[in-house]
Amino acid sequence: MSELIERGAVPEGYKVEVFDGRVIMTPQSPERDWTVSDVKDAVKASGIARERVFGDVLITFPGENDAAPDLTIVGFDAERRKNSYSCLDVLAVVEVPSEPEDEKDYVRNVRKYGRFGIDFYMIADPFKTMVTLMSEPCASGYGRVVEIPYGESVSFTLATGERVEIDTGTFPTRDAGGV
Repeated sequence: MSELIERGAVPEGYKVEVFDGRVIMTPQSPERDWTVSDVKDAVKASGIARERVFGDVLITFPGENDAAPDLTIVGFDAERRKNSYSCLDVLAVVEVPSEPEDEKDYVRNVRKYGRFGIDFYMIADPFKTMVTLMSEPCASGYGRVVEIPYGESVSFTLATGERVEIDTGTFPTRDAGGV
């Protein structure tokens, strides 16, 4: 599957991941794209170089399914391996659910990202109009979970000392019935 993705064999507008032995191919919504764009702009405005911020790039997890988060921030010394990075280089991940109560984002990714020590995991949910920011990673997920309504600012400080401030006032919403 990784070879197909690297060769660009994924139809335009879709995201393909292998998760728990299943291939998941999800069409991406405009709300996802706009939200990721807003977050990426805020991260770059915080002074983080664009080479350290990207979306839909393969992140490898030793002994686990790899992932391609909607947005990833890596450390200064992150080492690119062809078209992927190691989860050990990841400082923060942002996901935008493609459906209400998405189990992959709210359960499986919480456990995986926490277990691998990713300091911050942010879910920007257009259905709930809520941002869930998780920190203090641990073996079962995250020790700290804060919910912030759309319209309020979200901020966190990376292990590098860089402070990220995100205005959620422009985040688009989506009706759960329109999935």
